[in-house]
Amino acid sequence: MPFKAVMFDMDGLLLDTERQVVACFNQTTADLKLENMSNVATRLIGLRADACEGIIETALNEQVPIAVFHRHWQARIKASHARGIPLKADVIELLERLRSMGLPCAVATSTDNMTAQKHLEMAGILHYFQSITGGDQVECAKPDPEIYHAAAASLGLHPHDCAAFEDSDPGTMAAIASGACTAQIPDINPPAEKMLDLGHAIAPTLLAGAKSIGLIT
Repeated sequence: MPFKAVMFDMDGLLLDTERQVVACFNQTTADLKLENMSNVATRLIGLRADACEGIIETALNEQVPIAVFHRHWQARIKASHARGIPLKADVIELLERLRSMGLPCAVATSTDNMTAQKHLEMAGILHYFQSITGGDQVECAKPDPEIYHAAAASLGLHPHDCAAFEDSDPGTMAAIASGACTAQIPDINPPAEKMLDLGHAIAPTLLAGAKSIGLIT
C-alpha cells in the first residue's frame, strides 16, 4: 500500500536505551541490596511512567521508599545517558531512505515529550522527525491507540495512511489498534505468544521490517 508517513516508537527501537535503563535498574537493586527484584525491569518495557510506578512499588514491598529507589536509579540513568545514547541498527539508513522518498516521520513514545526531544537530539536524529508525540501528551497509555492517532493527526493524517514501527508488545498492540500497518522489531523482550496471531510483521531489524510491510524494496 502507498504510505503517506511513518511513525516510530523511540526507546528500544530507534534508541538503544532500554538496555541502559534495565542495567541501571539492576545495578540500583544491587546497590540497595534489594530482594525479589529480578525481572522487574524488563516488565517495565513499553509502559508509561505512571504504569511503571505501581509495578516498582509492589516489587519493592516497602524494602526502601520508592523515592529513594528512584533517586538512585535516575542518577545512574543520567550518568549512563551522559556517556552517549546509542542508536539501534539500521536507524540512519532507514531514516535517510524515507527522507529521500519524501515521507514525513513522527515519533510516538511513552517517554515525555521534553525528554524524548532531548534524547533524540543527543543521539543526532531529532532533525529527521516532523513531529514528536510524548506519553505526557495523551490521556491513555499504550496499548491504547490514542498516541498513534495523535501522532498521525500531527501530520494531518489518519493512522490508516501510515506505517508504524514498534519493539514492545504494548506499543505494537497500540499501533495495530490504531489501524497503522505495523512492523514489530523486538528488542529485549520477545513477542508474547498472543502477539503471533495479530497479523502484523515481526522482523529482526528495521530494514527487514520496512521491507516486510512493503515500505521499501
